[in-house]
Amino acid sequence: MHFIKNRQLLINILLGLGLISIPFLTSPDLAIGTAMFKVTGFQRSFLSYFLLLVFFYINYYILIPKFYVHKKWLVLIILLIIAFAIVNVIPNLLIEGQNIPRPGDGMINPTEFSSQPSPPQNNLEGFSENRPPNRPDNKFLGGLFSRSSYLFQFIMVFVLSLHLRINNYLKEVRNEQLQTEISYLKAQINPHFLFNTLNSIYALALKKEDKTPMAVLKLSNIMRYVVTESDQKTVPLRDEIEYIIDYIDLQKLRLNTDVEISFNTEGSPASHRIAPMLLITFVENAFKYGVSPENPSKISIFMSFEKANEVVLIVENTNYNNQIFDAATTKEGLRNTKKRLEYAYPNKHELKITETPEAYKVRLKIELG
Repeated sequence: MHFIKNRQLLINILLGLGLISIPFLTSPDLAIGTAMFKVTGFQRSFLSYFLLLVFFYINYYILIPKFYVHKKWLVLIILLIIAFAIVNVIPNLLIEGQNIPRPGDGMINPTEFSSQPSPPQNNLEGFSENRPPNRPDNKFLGGLFSRSSYLFQFIMVFVLSLHLRINNYLKEVRNEQLQTEISYLKAQINPHFLFNTLNSIYALALKKEDKTPMAVLKLSNIMRYVVTESDQKTVPLRDEIEYIIDYIDLQKLRLNTDVEISFNTEGSPASHRIAPMLLITFVENAFKYGVSPENPSKISIFMSFEKANEVVLIVENTNYNNQIFDAATTKEGLRNTKKRLEYAYPNKHELKITETPEAYKVRLKIELG
């Protein structure tokens, strides 16, 4: 990841240097050396390319990630029009005056000026000779597509920054997905959960409880789901729910009767699909930080499928903030989940986390689409 970022930064710097060198290389005043900095035409050209360079970086780091990726087309178009206007208008407003004479430029001969025919005295006559009637005035379009408008350069800078940013974005997504899959495999098959569950099953076996075979089956289902489904892009929503139910049932085996656990659903998941192991992080955290061995605890999990193509998860638990778990690992898991939500459901999810000294509540809504 660091290599990708450093490489992309180097490319952006080299492109910036190349862009700012264009007014020097294309200037007809290059032969006069540093004196060309006093030429109005060069000053305007240099400032325009400098503004194009600024636009390149703003487009790459701000406009594309915030508006193009999230498909906010109207805002993006308005901002692009404003940026184009700035590139064209600012140099003319800030830089005024006449160019200094270039080497070889001739001076106007007064006699030549006086020998020129005088303009027609009759306005109508001059109009008929110099400007044919009924010809549309295309000054706006002519100015827009003229060389001095920088329209072509503006479009090329936009396309180049878009290509580089989207290409870099896709690389980041692939890398994040790979790291997320690995981290989730490690997080879900963790020794703490596995050992506690095996100890609980062992205790049931010693007592020859009838629910021992079912506990073994649920643990087997969880292990199978984590190993075989976690690398899929999407899984049936029903399978994800069954995985959460198995996880909750196994947690109940090790908890005492002072822990009140409720799991309720509304509606039917039907044939919807969802990114795998996306919801379990919030359920896991409820059992990590919502249970106290000395005090009564409460964990409430609610899922709704009432609206078409929409799932709502609400998890609420008492907030004991147990220190036996690694807080850094938990924060990393939550951060990875937020990234997965951004990549899998951009602009199609709402996550709200509310924490007080007494309770911790998560509300997540996803448009599955």
